[in-house]
Amino acid sequence: MIGYLSGVVHKVSEKDMILLVGGVGYKLLAPLPVLLAHSAGTEASLYIHTHVREDQLSLYGFEQDIELELFERLINVSGIGPKSALAMLSVHSPASVAEAVERGDAAVLSHTPGIGKKTAEKIIIELKGKLAHLQGAGKTDSFFEVRLALEALGYSPKEVHDVLQKLNPLETNTSTLIKEALSKIK
Repeated sequence: MIGYLSGVVHKVSEKDMILLVGGVGYKLLAPLPVLLAHSAGTEASLYIHTHVREDQLSLYGFEQDIELELFERLINVSGIGPKSALAMLSVHSPASVAEAVERGDAAVLSHTPGIGKKTAEKIIIELKGKLAHLQGAGKTDSFFEVRLALEALGYSPKEVHDVLQKLNPLETNTSTLIKEALSKIK
């Protein structure tokens, strides 16, 4: 089983990337923020989840071990597959998901494409109390709210990613971050 890969990014698309490791190209499915953070020719080191089905072997890549942990917990919820778990990590930070689960906030979780209210409630029932250690981990929810706001205004995921890298990481006020992002976006 593959657990971690480090190499040079060969190609990145909207859904996956090819990572060259020792002359072998591994096709990795990854959340959108991970894909946007890399471009061809850059080095990448990712935690890997190896997903085996009877007809397919898929690799999922994550920059942080908490993303991997959350992904694995989500796919263990009945009715949640890798595609839905990946979509959730493309829209929400691990801290955001953990906080929504602990609060019992199905509305936040159902903002994920493919996750309805009933599925969100099932996630909450099965994971409540198991994600408390992820609360407050990683980037703040404000950065994800800024991402959603800029994408809603019509900016491309690449433009949004680039401007998010320029924002003050210590700022937590969403409206301040949106104003700052709009002033820096090309």
